[in-house]
Amino acid sequence: MSDEPVRILVVDDELGMREGCRKILTAEGFEVETAADGMAGLEIFEKRRNFAAALIDMKMPRMDGVQLIEKIRQQNDDIVLLVITAYATIETAVEATKRGAYGYIPKPFTPDELLLAVRNGLERRELILRAKRLQEERERRMLEVAYERSQSKTIINCMTDGVIAVNREGQIVLQNTAASRVVAECCSVDTPAPLSALKCEELAVLLRDALHAASGPAILSKEIRFGESTYMVNTSSVREPSGETIGAVSVLRDITARKKLEEEKSMFVSMVAHEIKSPLAAIENYLNVILGGMGGDVSEKARKMLDRSLARTQALRQMVADLMGLTAIETGRFTIKRVSLDVAAVAAAVVEECKENADAKQIQLSFEKPGDIEPALADRDAIHSIVKNLVDNAIKYTPNGGHVNVRLEHNGMYVRVVVKDDGIGMTEEEKGKIFEEFYRAKNEYTAYVPGTGLGLSLVKRLVEMHQGRIIVQTAVGRGSTFSVSLPILESAAKGTNGGGAT
Repeated sequence: MSDEPVRILVVDDELGMREGCRKILTAEGFEVETAADGMAGLEIFEKRRNFAAALIDMKMPRMDGVQLIEKIRQQNDDIVLLVITAYATIETAVEATKRGAYGYIPKPFTPDELLLAVRNGLERRELILRAKRLQEERERRMLEVAYERSQSKTIINCMTDGVIAVNREGQIVLQNTAASRVVAECCSVDTPAPLSALKCEELAVLLRDALHAASGPAILSKEIRFGESTYMVNTSSVREPSGETIGAVSVLRDITARKKLEEEKSMFVSMVAHEIKSPLAAIENYLNVILGGMGGDVSEKARKMLDRSLARTQALRQMVADLMGLTAIETGRFTIKRVSLDVAAVAAAVVEECKENADAKQIQLSFEKPGDIEPALADRDAIHSIVKNLVDNAIKYTPNGGHVNVRLEHNGMYVRVVVKDDGIGMTEEEKGKIFEEFYRAKNEYTAYVPGTGLGLSLVKRLVEMHQGRIIVQTAVGRGSTFSVSLPILESAAKGTNGGGAT
C-alpha cells in the first residue's frame, strides 16, 4: 500500500456538516477536501481525481447527490461513495445504490458511526483493488506464457534437426517440421498420440528407455537409418527440479554425408588393420620365443635388437587396436551410455593401474581430489580410456625420477580431470597437431618412446562425444598439463542434444 494519506471528498451544503466531517476524518489521518454543492464537488473531483472516498449529501443546490454520484462513478470505478442525508428512505437508498453508491449514513450520526462506514468502505475498496491487481498480473503472466510458448514453438520449428517429445505417459506431444520430414508418420500424427504411431521401434525404444531411466538423467545416443539417410538420435529424459520425470525428448541430426565419407575411410582402415593383425601376432610370438631361449642362445647384441623389434611390434599392434577403436566410433559400432558417474573413482582406479609403470621409471605418481566432486553424465569405459591414455602418455614422456599428478576439480558446470607432468613438453607447432591421427612429435627423446600417434586422437573423440572439451598447456622442457572438462550430471541433463554415438 502507498504511504500517501487517503484523500476523502466531503460534499454537503451545510457548513457545520462539512466541517464536522472534516475534523473527524482529519483526526484519523485522512486528508479531506470539502465542497458546498454538487457542482463544486464535481469540479474538485475532476481537478484532483485521486480521492479514495466521497461523502455526498442527497439534497443540494445546482446538482443533487444522485447526479453527482452518477458522474463521479462514470470517471472512477474504485472510489467509495457514501450518501449522508437526513431524508433517507428505501427509495432514495435504492436509487443511490443503482447509480454507484456503496452505502449511506443517516443524519445525525456520531463520529464512530461515520468512521465505521468510511473504514468498511475503504477496506472493501482495497480488496477490490487487490483483486484487480491480481487479475492484471495473472493476465500479464498468461500473455508472457503464451508468448514464450509461441516463441519456443517457432524456434523448434525453425530447427533443421528433428525434435520429438513424449509426456510421462509415453504419448507423443510435440514434433517439429524437421521431424515430419524424417519420420513420415509424424505428418499424420495428431498429438497426443501413442509411440507406436511412429512405426520406428528403435526410436520408440530410445524414448521409452529415457522415460523410464531409474538411475537419474541419462542421454542415450544411437545412429538410426530412415530410408536412405542416417541420423544421429540423441535422447534424454525431461525432469522437474524435484527429479520427477515428466517426459523424454529425441533430437535427430542428419549425418548421411559425413557417414558415407567415414564409412569409406573406415572400410579401408579396417581392411588394412585386419590384414596386418595376424602377421603382427605371428611376428610377436616368434620374437618372444627367440628371446625366451627356445631357439638357442642369443648374444647380448642380438637380444638388444630383438627387444627393440619386439617393442616396435607391440607399438604397431597397439596402433592396430587404436585404429579399430577409431573405426568403431566412425562407423557407429561404438556405443556409449551416459549415466551418473563418479569420475573421481574412475580416475583413482586408473592411477592405481599405472603405478607399476611409474615405479619402473621412479616417477612419483600422485592423485588429488579436494572435497566432494559432483557426478558427471558419462560412460565409465570411455572415461577410463580417456584418463588411462593421458596418464600413460604423461609417464612415457616424463624422464626417470619425474612427477605426474592427476587431480579432480569442480569448475562451475563441469568436472575437470587434470593430468600434469614435468616431462619434455612440446613446442607450439607440436601442440597444434597432437590431436591429429598418426601425429607424433619427432625429437631426440620421442625417438625412443613407443607410440601409435592415435591415443590422443581417440581421447579427443571420446571427450567430444560427452559434450566436453580438452585443452593442453605446455612448454618445451617444462612439462605438459592436459585438462578434460566433462558436464556435471545436473547441467548436462538440462540439454536434449547430447553428443554421444553408437
